[in-house]
Amino acid sequence: MILRRVIFLAAAFPLYLGAPAIAADQAQLRIETGAHTAPIRALSLDATGRYAVTAAEDKTARLWDTSNSRLLQVLRPPTGKDSEGKLYAGALSPDANFVAVGGWSKDNDVYVFQRSSGQLVHRITGLANVVTHLTFSPDGRVLVVSLWGRNGIRLYSSDDSWKSSRETALDSDYGGESYGADISRDGKRLVTTSFDGQIRLYELTQGRLQLLKSATIEGGRHPFCAVFSPDGASIAVGFADSSAVSVIEAQKLALAYSPAVDGIDNGNLSALAWSADGTRLFAAGSWKRADAQHGLRRWEGGGKGSHSDSTIAANSVVALRALADGRLAFAATDPACGIVQTTNSTAKSRPTTNDIKNASGLFDFRGNRAAFRLTREGTAVSFGTALGKTQSAAFDLTKMEAVAPGAQWVAPLAKSKNMLVEQWFESAQPSLNQRRLKLDANEISFSAALNPAGTHLALGTSFHVRYYNREGVEQWRVAAPGTTWQVNLSPDGRWLVAGFSDGTLRWYRTRDGAEQLALFAHADGMRWVAWTPQGYYAASVGGEDLIGWHINRGSERAADFFPASRLRATFFRPDVIEQVLLKADGDAALQTANSAAGRKIAATQIESRLPPVITVLSPNDGSSVATSDVTLNVAVRAPTGSPATSLRVRINGRVVEAAQQSAPRASTNDAQEVQHQLRIALPTQDAEVMVFAENQHGFSTPAVIRLRWTGAEPAPASAAAASAPPKLASGMPDTRPVLYILAVGISKYRNTALKLDYAAKDASDFAQAFKSQKNRLYRDVVIKLLTDENAKRDDVLDGLEWIRRELTSRDVALVFFAGHGVNDNDGVYYYLPQDSDVDKLKRTGVIFTEIRNTLASLPGKALFFVDTCHSGNVLGTGRRGTRSDLTAVVNELSSAENGVIVFAASTGRQYALESSEWRNGVFTKALLEGVGGKADHANSGRVTHKMLDLYASERVKTLTKGSQSPVTIVPQGVPDFPLTVSR
Repeated sequence: MILRRVIFLAAAFPLYLGAPAIAADQAQLRIETGAHTAPIRALSLDATGRYAVTAAEDKTARLWDTSNSRLLQVLRPPTGKDSEGKLYAGALSPDANFVAVGGWSKDNDVYVFQRSSGQLVHRITGLANVVTHLTFSPDGRVLVVSLWGRNGIRLYSSDDSWKSSRETALDSDYGGESYGADISRDGKRLVTTSFDGQIRLYELTQGRLQLLKSATIEGGRHPFCAVFSPDGASIAVGFADSSAVSVIEAQKLALAYSPAVDGIDNGNLSALAWSADGTRLFAAGSWKRADAQHGLRRWEGGGKGSHSDSTIAANSVVALRALADGRLAFAATDPACGIVQTTNSTAKSRPTTNDIKNASGLFDFRGNRAAFRLTREGTAVSFGTALGKTQSAAFDLTKMEAVAPGAQWVAPLAKSKNMLVEQWFESAQPSLNQRRLKLDANEISFSAALNPAGTHLALGTSFHVRYYNREGVEQWRVAAPGTTWQVNLSPDGRWLVAGFSDGTLRWYRTRDGAEQLALFAHADGMRWVAWTPQGYYAASVGGEDLIGWHINRGSERAADFFPASRLRATFFRPDVIEQVLLKADGDAALQTANSAAGRKIAATQIESRLPPVITVLSPNDGSSVATSDVTLNVAVRAPTGSPATSLRVRINGRVVEAAQQSAPRASTNDAQEVQHQLRIALPTQDAEVMVFAENQHGFSTPAVIRLRWTGAEPAPASAAAASAPPKLASGMPDTRPVLYILAVGISKYRNTALKLDYAAKDASDFAQAFKSQKNRLYRDVVIKLLTDENAKRDDVLDGLEWIRRELTSRDVALVFFAGHGVNDNDGVYYYLPQDSDVDKLKRTGVIFTEIRNTLASLPGKALFFVDTCHSGNVLGTGRRGTRSDLTAVVNELSSAENGVIVFAASTGRQYALESSEWRNGVFTKALLEGVGGKADHANSGRVTHKMLDLYASERVKTLTKGSQSPVTIVPQGVPDFPLTVSR
C-alpha cells in the first residue's frame, strides 16, 4: 500500500531547516495546467458557499466559483527553491473579501490576499515554525494560526482592510504539532487539536483567548481535525492514527458518542464536516474502500444514526466542507477538489456538473514499473498513465511526438551484474548489496534502477533523486520537484530519467546530476511541452502555456506569472530541444542550434524581456451592470525602460474600441504602475471582458472580468438566424451578420516542383459550401476566391487587405489557405503564393506577420483554416534550419490577444494528405462534410465551430488511419457560435 497518509504527516510538514532568502527578481519555471499539480492541503469556503479556496504544495492557492466550477484567481505568494513556498494552510474570510495562506517559508509567513484582485495586501511574518492550519473568525477580523512542532497557536487581529495586523493572543504550551482549529458560529469559542493528544477549548473575546478546558479524547492518540456542530453543542473529532470518529460535548469535552466505523479497517477519517443543519455528519481521509478508491461515510442523526458509504476521491481526502444547499466540497491529495451532491440516499461521487476541478492534467506514474522504459540513448520514454491501470504512453523527443513504445526499450532493473537493490519500495531503509543506504529523516524510497553494466544505482525518493556507485557511495543527489515515482537509466550510461508526482519526466546527466531537459505530457493525450532549465522549449499546438515563469517581486508583494507564450519570441526553440539530448549540455545545444540557423547567441535574462502586467481595478469580477456604457479602471505595470505602448479590449472574444476616459496617472501603490480609465460599450448580455497591455516585448496576460447583464432584455433575434428569411417589417433593419470569405488555394505553382493536386479545388469547394447560407444565417455571403495564377503574392496581400477593410464588428470572417507553407532558418512561417521563390522567401513569400496582423485586427469573429503542411521536397536539399511546422503559427494566432479560432489540417510536423479518392485534401473533405450537416450530431439544425472541430478531427483520423491529426484551438473568451444552419 502506498503510504499516502504517512507521507502527509511525516514528510509534508518536516521540521523547518532554513531556506535561502527570496530574490526580488528570482524567475522560476512552473507547470500550469489550470488546476493544482501537487497535493492539495487545505480547503475553505466563505460563509455563503459561493467561493472556495484551495492551497497546495505546488505553491499556489486557487479561488473557485462553486456555482459553475470556474477558476477565478491563482494566488502566488513569493517562493524559492525546493520546498520554499509550499502551502499547507488556507482560509477564506467569511465575507469572501480575503484569503490567507501559509506553509513553508524562510520566515514562516502567512500571506493575506484580496480576493477580488488577487493582490497581496499583508504579510504576517516571524512565526515560530511551519504554518499547518488557518481559520478566520465569523466576523473576519481574527485569524487563528496553527503551527508545526510544539508551538501551538497564534491569533492575529485586524480591521476590515487587513492591511496590517497585530498578535493579540497565543498559546505555545503544546506538546505536539497542531493541525486543526475551528471557531463556533457565534464566534465565542475556539477548539484546537494537537498531537500531544489534547483537545483544547478556549473562550474567544475580541481576539483574546482564555483556555477553558483541555482533555484527552477516546478514539486515537493523535487528534487531527475538530469541528463544531452548527448549533455549537457538539464537536466532532477525527484522528490521524485511527479510523475512529468521536463526537464530544462542547462544554465538557466529554465523549458523547462514537459514530459507527464498521467496515473501515484501513486508513483514517481525519476530514470531517457537519451538514448545514447539523443532521448529518460526513467523514473521509486515508480510508480506502475495496475498489482502492477513497471513501466518504455519511451518518444520519448527526452521527448517531445509520450510515452510507460512497467513493469520493482516488487519494487521501484532506478536507470536507458542507454547503447550505446540501452539497459537499472536498479536497484530496490526488491533487483533486470538487463538489458532490449528498441530498439523495447516497452521495454521488464526482458529478459531471458542480465539480470545482477534478482533473489536474497529470499522468500518474505510480506503479506499473515495467512500463517505465527507455531507448538505448534515452531519447524516448514510455510510462504508465494511471495507478492500477495497464495503459501506457510513450514520447520520442527526437521526433517530438507521441509514439508506440518499442519492444527493445529497457525497463528498470533491480538486479544486474554484481549489484542487487532491495527494500527500495515504500521504504526508509533501502539497501544495495545488503548494505543500507542512508536517507534523510522522513525520506521514503519509492523507485530504483540499476544500469545493465552493473556499476551504478538510481534511487528515487520523496525528497530526492540519488545516484550511487556499486559500493553504495553516493555520487550526487538533486532535490525532486515531487515524489519520485519512477527512475530508469539509459543503457548507454548517459542519462538518468525520472518520473515525478508533478507529472514531469526529467533527464539528468549521470556524470554530475545536472538536469538537462523536462517533459510534461498532459493527460488529455494531445498537449505537451518540453523545456530546458534555461527556459528554451518546444510544445504541441495548445501546449506552450502548460509552463510559465513565476517571478518574485519581493516578500511583500504577490509574484507575477508569465505563461511561456508571453515570451515565445525568445524561448520557443524546438531546434534547441532537438540538440539537448544529443549534446547532453544545454549551452552546447543552444550554440549548435544557433549556428545551424544562422542566429546570434542572445542573452536570455528573463527580467529584461517581460511584457506588462495589467489588472482591472473596477468593476469587480462578477459585478452586475444595467447600462452598456461602462468605465474600466485598470492598472498597468511595465518593466523599467519598456513602458506599455497600447491597450486592447476584447468582449466575448471580439475586439472593441476603448476610449481613454482620462489621462493616465501614476499609481500611489507602485512606482512602476500607471492607471487608466477606459470607456467601453457592452452588449446587452452577460459579457467576459479581457483587457491587454502591450510593450516592445509583447502583450500581457489578459486581465479578465465577467459582468452580469441586469438591464433591459435585448430585442429578440430575427427568426432568420435559425431558418429561411422572413419578410421583415417595413423600415426594420436586417441585423444578421455578413459572412466574408477569403479562400486561397494553389495547386499550379510557377515552380513546378511545388505542384499539388487539389489545393485550388479545396479553396473553391470551401467557399461554395457556405454560399447557401446567404439569407439564412447570414444577410449576405461575400467571397473572394484566389487560386493558382490569381493567387500571386500581391493578390494574397490584397485579399488580406480586402477582408480587413470590409469586416464590421457584427460580421464573421473565414480565411482559408491551402498550398505550401514553410519555416525559414529563424523559424518564421511563410505561406507560398503562386509566384514564390523559395530562395527569396522574404521578397516572394507571404510572411506570417501579414496574416496575423490582419486576422488579429478584424473587429468581427475570425476563423482561420490552414492546410499547408503538404509533403514534398519544398525547399530542396541542403538548406539549413528549414522545416514545415505550424505549431508556432497556430499558438500565436489563437492567443487571447489575437482571438482567432484556428483550424489546422495537421499538427506539428505531420504531413497533410490529399487523394484522388476524395478529389480533395482530407482536411477539406472533412470540413465540407461537417458544414454540410454531418457535424450536427444532435440534429439541432445548426453546426457550431465546436461541432465542426469534433467532426473534422475524428473524420480525418478515420480517413487517414491515424496518420493525420487536425487540431482546432479556440482562444480564451470566445464562446461557441453557429457557422451554418440547415433549417
